[in-house]
Amino acid sequence: MKELLETLCDKYLLNLGLFTDFYPLERDILYPVCANVYCASDAVFELDKFSNSMELIKENPKMLSSFRSTVRPLIASWLSVSGDPKSEMERYLECYDLLKKYFTNSEHLALLSVLLVRIAPTGNIEERIMRGRQIYDRMKKEHRILTTKEDVAFAVMLAYSEKSDDDLIEDMEACFKLLKHSADNNSIQTVSHVLAMAHSTPEDKCAKFCELYDSMIKKGRKYGKLYELAMLAALSITKFSSEEILSDISDSETFLAQHKSVGDLSEFGRSEPISHAFLLLTIAYSSDENVGGEQERRTLLAARQATLYSVLVYSMMTVAPLIHQ
Repeated sequence: MKELLETLCDKYLLNLGLFTDFYPLERDILYPVCANVYCASDAVFELDKFSNSMELIKENPKMLSSFRSTVRPLIASWLSVSGDPKSEMERYLECYDLLKKYFTNSEHLALLSVLLVRIAPTGNIEERIMRGRQIYDRMKKEHRILTTKEDVAFAVMLAYSEKSDDDLIEDMEACFKLLKHSADNNSIQTVSHVLAMAHSTPEDKCAKFCELYDSMIKKGRKYGKLYELAMLAALSITKFSSEEILSDISDSETFLAQHKSVGDLSEFGRSEPISHAFLLLTIAYSSDENVGGEQERRTLLAARQATLYSVLVYSMMTVAPLIHQ
């Protein structure tokens, strides 16, 4: 794993540097997220491909305004690493049209359409979206005020679970009650969504999540309680022990901390590169054949996509755009 992490860190820093040098983005937080897409695809940023993908989104006559927003650089990153961007775009649009049949239109659906195409086998997406709508309605019934359009992505991701709807809701509620005093309710609800994707008991999942968080705090880590908690939850559902995860976090963080480009990104880990390390670890763990069977890796991949969504929602809702001269 250490060799894989070193390779990922090198690729991440390369892509981060290329992005910051050649294509100014609206928000600092988009640089690491887009660079992360290239790392996950074992690709290197190419300005021509990325620029063409941005134009493809802008000029496509079927494209709605939801795609021409904060999420456009992220979607362009995925398009630019695909073998056929135009065909890939058509798949995104088809999924987007299906989502609009069941949910209110928003840029959240634009991003979700991409995430679904990335993890879903062709042919059963609408079935999963329908189930996601049912799960969302039940989430809304349990937490009417807390559950908003930002939770649509988690509901649809949960629709890929082998658990029944009853079991999912029961699991989410149990995790929420166990953790609700750890941070604000919105953040803990997001954590409960990610944890519900895994098969162990709520008590075991929450205990491992808390162990990871408490261990970092004891070591003097500066760690946020917003989108960062979702990333930590994704790591905690892997088969790796807390000791192994903490060791990997420390190794990755130490490596990344040596590079000024990481610390310069003010809205994504102002003083600590922990969040960068977390995203890279989700790539490493979801690609490790030793994680478990196909279902376990799909669960981790869904959790990874959900955490990326959480980061982008944070960007869309709270981070002011940068003004590039």
